[in-house]
Amino acid sequence: MRWDTKRQKDKLRERLQQINRVKTWQLLVVLLMSVIVSATFLRLNSLNMMELRHAVVQADETESQEILKAALIDLQEYVSGHMNTSLGNGFYLAKSYERDKLAAQQIAPSGINPNSAEYQAAELECRSQWRYNLESFREDYVKCVQDRVSALSAQADPSASTKLPNPDLYRVNFASPLWSPDPAGFSVLFSVIIVVLIIMRTTGVIALRILLKRRFSEL
Repeated sequence: MRWDTKRQKDKLRERLQQINRVKTWQLLVVLLMSVIVSATFLRLNSLNMMELRHAVVQADETESQEILKAALIDLQEYVSGHMNTSLGNGFYLAKSYERDKLAAQQIAPSGINPNSAEYQAAELECRSQWRYNLESFREDYVKCVQDRVSALSAQADPSASTKLPNPDLYRVNFASPLWSPDPAGFSVLFSVIIVVLIIMRTTGVIALRILLKRRFSEL
């Protein structure tokens, strides 16, 4: 029985030596390098998304629906296929909204001239309230334009009203995955594996040392 106990102790010591061949500091160095690589790839994903978003904004400034549609498809495909590319609350196609709003006002039976001095003054007044963010665009600028146009329409013809486009239809936002099979995703996965190995190694060494000390201290 004593011989079997000694053999068990030797096996535990052998396993402890095998674990100690890979030092914790070595795993920490690998983890640090992996985290740096992961951060780099994640940053590249974000920069590529911002570049494609800027391309959509530029396409929105043109009057070509084909160019705008192609830019939106490129952005949607990239965001949906890469992690760390969230658009937050999204953004508005402000120029498209302006064009469609102007078209709606021009065909409205209110008699309001969008090029009149009074109308231009209302536009400038509303623009001063837009703080160039998502919430302000909808809550401040769009609401102000709607109120001012309604007031002008009522002055020209109380029975007429201008139906402006719904600003929510011009909001762009796509979902980004939590993990994606790209360089950023695989580098993050590798970092997680290293963290798990460090935890397993640390707990394994502690458990074996406690077992050797408590069960085989008499040998």
